[in-house]
Amino acid sequence: MPAKVKIDGSNQTGTNPGKSKYIVEVLQDLCIGAASCVAIAADTFQLDEENNAYILETDWDQDDVILAAAQSCPVFCIIIKDAETGMQIFPEAS
Repeated sequence: MPAKVKIDGSNQTGTNPGKSKYIVEVLQDLCIGAASCVAIAADTFQLDEENNAYILETDWDQDDVILAAAQSCPVFCIIIKDAETGMQIFPEAS
């Protein structure tokens, strides 16, 4: 089943029920276009014409790959939450 992506202003939130245990958020206002997320998880992330990361509505990468992609972002504009509890996994909430 493809991912479902909701756009709210410059932020995106995506889920991939049945495949991923994560809710993935991209804060496009913070994105600098480093593309490390795309290099690691190309089935989950791509860059738009303004070089901002966005979430694909496809069958995502595995969860460990998505988490690694978020961790590779130099400005931490990718937020990972547990789809069941809503608790933020990465970056660690302060």
